[in-house]
Amino acid sequence: MKRRATSILVTLLAMGAAMPTRATTVQRLSLSELVQRSTTVVHGTVQEVHVGWEEGRARLYTYVTVSAAEFLKGGVPGQKAITFRQLGGRDGDTIVYVPGTPRFSLKAEVLLFLTGGDAGGYPQVMGIFQGAFRPVPGRGLARGVEGLTTGTAASLRLDGGHGGTAAVPASPLPESFDGFLGLIRGLVEEQARGPRP
Repeated sequence: MKRRATSILVTLLAMGAAMPTRATTVQRLSLSELVQRSTTVVHGTVQEVHVGWEEGRARLYTYVTVSAAEFLKGGVPGQKAITFRQLGGRDGDTIVYVPGTPRFSLKAEVLLFLTGGDAGGYPQVMGIFQGAFRPVPGRGLARGVEGLTTGTAASLRLDGGHGGTAAVPASPLPESFDGFLGLIRGLVEEQARGPRP
């Protein structure tokens, strides 16, 4: 009996090793690249979160609407909100989870870097998780900044804004949320001016 159980276990392990595995690799971006590749950069508050099926119940998406305090990049005059989506969510007993995707809570303050519209016309968070940040309590009256997903800060590559490959410190984010917003505004302005002669 023990020998049969061992052979079944070995067979199952061999079958598992032979099965193809799937993984998503996220390219590490610098903050400058994150700004450049994003169609929209918005600071605001999560107003609505809902889940819906697309493509004949083949894909489950979470739709998030953010009431904008400021569009640092993109947006149109008078635009007050933006809705984006990400793959995954929960519909009753069905849960689809994509590792690394941020989770959004109603009334949470966020800073998002969003792509252009996908096949359904909706933007998505840039780099799956790299483009989602929030303010957190900091030193004194200043608020700090952190990614919505563990590892967001460590995934950013610092390069001085010009495409180099400097070593990545443990936390490349400025200490204050307002400082982070100012840095992003500066990068947006610099990129709008174009390359230096």
